[in-house]
Amino acid sequence: MNNLRGLAGRTRNRPRGNLNVLSIAVVGLFAILTARLAYMQLVKGPSYAERSRDNHLVRSELIPQRGLIYDRNGVQLVENVPSYSAQVVPDLLPPESTTPGSDDPRYAIFQKLEQITGTPALAIQQQVKQQEDANKGGEAITVAKHLSQDQAQMLDEAAINMPGVSLVVTPARKYIGGDDFSNVLGYIGAQSAETAPTYAKLGYSLFEPVGVAGLESVYQQELRGQPGYTLDEQDAYGTLIQQVANVAPTPGDNLKLAIDKGLQDYVAQVLQDYMSYGSDNAFSSETARTAAAVVMNPNDGEIYSIVSIPGYDDNIFNDPVKNSAQITAMLNDRVHAPLTDHAIAAAAPGSTFKMITAAAGLQNGTVTPQTSRYIPSTRLDIKGDDGKTYTLIDWEVHGTIDLYQAIAQSSDIYFYGVACGLPATDGIAGMKGLATDSDKAALILGQYARAFGLGSPTGIDLDNEASGNVPSPAQKLKTHDGEPWVYFDTCFMGIGQGDVAATPLQMARVTAAVANGGKLVTPHIVNQVIAPGGKVVRTVTGDTTQVPVSAANLQVVKEGMHLCVNGGACESAAAPGVDMSGKTGTAEFNDELQGGALVQHAWFTGFAPFENPQVVITVYFDLGWGGARAAPAASKIAEYFFQHVKVNQ
Repeated sequence: MNNLRGLAGRTRNRPRGNLNVLSIAVVGLFAILTARLAYMQLVKGPSYAERSRDNHLVRSELIPQRGLIYDRNGVQLVENVPSYSAQVVPDLLPPESTTPGSDDPRYAIFQKLEQITGTPALAIQQQVKQQEDANKGGEAITVAKHLSQDQAQMLDEAAINMPGVSLVVTPARKYIGGDDFSNVLGYIGAQSAETAPTYAKLGYSLFEPVGVAGLESVYQQELRGQPGYTLDEQDAYGTLIQQVANVAPTPGDNLKLAIDKGLQDYVAQVLQDYMSYGSDNAFSSETARTAAAVVMNPNDGEIYSIVSIPGYDDNIFNDPVKNSAQITAMLNDRVHAPLTDHAIAAAAPGSTFKMITAAAGLQNGTVTPQTSRYIPSTRLDIKGDDGKTYTLIDWEVHGTIDLYQAIAQSSDIYFYGVACGLPATDGIAGMKGLATDSDKAALILGQYARAFGLGSPTGIDLDNEASGNVPSPAQKLKTHDGEPWVYFDTCFMGIGQGDVAATPLQMARVTAAVANGGKLVTPHIVNQVIAPGGKVVRTVTGDTTQVPVSAANLQVVKEGMHLCVNGGACESAAAPGVDMSGKTGTAEFNDELQGGALVQHAWFTGFAPFENPQVVITVYFDLGWGGARAAPAASKIAEYFFQHVKVNQ
């Protein structure tokens, strides 16, 4: 009996204990469900309600195919290629699991994305959380960019079973023109935080790439085209029910450049070849670090070639994260500055500036073509109008020379006299200068320099063009800690030194104005904007102004430049079969990169032929001697130009 009572007791007690456990479990389950329901209603309710309303019809932008870029002969310089990325819309993801220890379908998606793209699942989870915390769960997040074609294919197939995940294909560029087109073409990239609001007002989607530099940036609107869109009816989980509308995008317009690719490649090679050329010359032993050249039509501003050395590969900006080390190295390279377009960056122009000084002296009546000066020495000690004694240096003994020969032989002392005036000494006749007061003479010379386009951008269709500098007494007070202008500053300005700064493009423009009789042209790289069907939408032309110098006076400067190549200081610019005229320049400066050493910029600028000029060629090296390095490089370019470039098309 006792055994039966014990067994019976145990039998009666077991169901009651299980029931208690079951009761607790049921209560707990209801508590979880209640909490989850409260979370869904109170916290996520507005989001779900908005999803059911706003995501019912989903508009997706279709980015248009970007316009292409061709040289003047129809040679293609860029290609359109796809760029693949992975996107996640948090509101379309499965909800996070709230059951401890159970599988989380949302995190499983993140893990699958990690397997395909390489982006850590935890990083994706964090991005999604940040988006949801900011109440932006309906906006797409790009969790991986620049996927390979294999990765894109795997993601496209897997996305069918991953709600909220999609493969996005956006247009990218492949630059096939070569490094010598880098600063011309520029590149496209993502919108920055600063530019995105502006582009949004113009109807751009946030993920649409835009031109960041070069022609890609300047002609962004023309190259972009007109976006299209699809309007899809979806359920609350992003499943397509039906497509309501599909408007195809319109491709962007194409650009036809004035640049000849064959010439561009040749100019780049010549500049590379001449970086050390003439190093046996006592004045140009340094190997150049940077170089630039401009080849331009003097009559309408067409740019046949514009090259900056060193260049770079525009394609590295297709994946700036992957290539960040290379991009950072270029940004930090102060010596070669590859991201700087040296053709539109300013430096002291040296004796090429004498074109302006000569024109100013002639027009101002300071000198005539026959004004002579006896220069028996390379050193002249004179007292300026401020009472101080200055030593003026020339590069050789010239004897008696007139203005023609002063241009041809590039006499510094003669052009000091044109600019600031020289007193009569030791029986040698003096020179008036542009004014009796050196401050006024500097202002007059500055007015002519500005009339020839110095001190302001040329207006070329490139970005980040330097203005250069035309010095003045007032400017010196501001930039040199209150230091006053002195007589020697005007003298030095007359030979393109001191604080004078000009770009190779500006000096090409000055040369063009001399060559064409006084017309200051606006240079342009693009000749035509052409619709996808081939219709010319716009022909690019530049405004012109007239410099305040007579054609007769400019003819004197031209003749002096002709003599410079034919028996003068520019003889090394002579090219077989080319009737060349020009002017060399060697500008001294203190190079901070070489510990303050005094070195020289090497310049040459010229035109050909002498009668009816068809081309201007300006060459610049940051280190070297004009006659030993820049002039012979220009000779090679001129020879190639007249043999290979078709200008009437």
